Amino acid sequence: MKRFAALVLSLTATAFAATTPVAGSWKIYGDVNGYPVNESCTFSIDKDNKITGTCSLSNKSYDVTGTLEDTKLTFKHGGEYEGQALILTWVGTLAEDGSLAGTIDVQPLGYPGTFTAKKAEEDKPKADDKPAAAQQ
Repeated sequence: MKRFAALVLSLTATAFAATTPVAGSWKIYGDVNGYPVNESCTFSIDKDNKITGTCSLSNKSYDVTGTLEDTKLTFKHGGEYEGQALILTWVGTLAEDGSLAGTIDVQPLGYPGTFTAKKAEEDKPKADDKPAAAQQ
């Protein structure tokens, strides 16, 4: 019975991660204090809505941690500006079309910013991915 319960929990977590709109690769575009921000991020989400992953910014990769509460996604990662270590905190809202928009807080500089994000093209289903019967 314990094995069965463990299997069910494992399958449920896997199914949840596969169906959540947050899991996958994202392209993020924003502005912080007049400076453009362009990132590529890959997120995973567990059954407790905890976010992990990586974001690439300025040819460097940073580990991501965060949470998803309803449609509110909050995540943070490190960064660097002129040799100073930074923490970027992103708070956004998932829209019905699957996009994400919100604010960026850059500490310890105290610079605010805004961003928009969309799933990377390789994560979106293509028309060719439909079963042959559906394409007729």
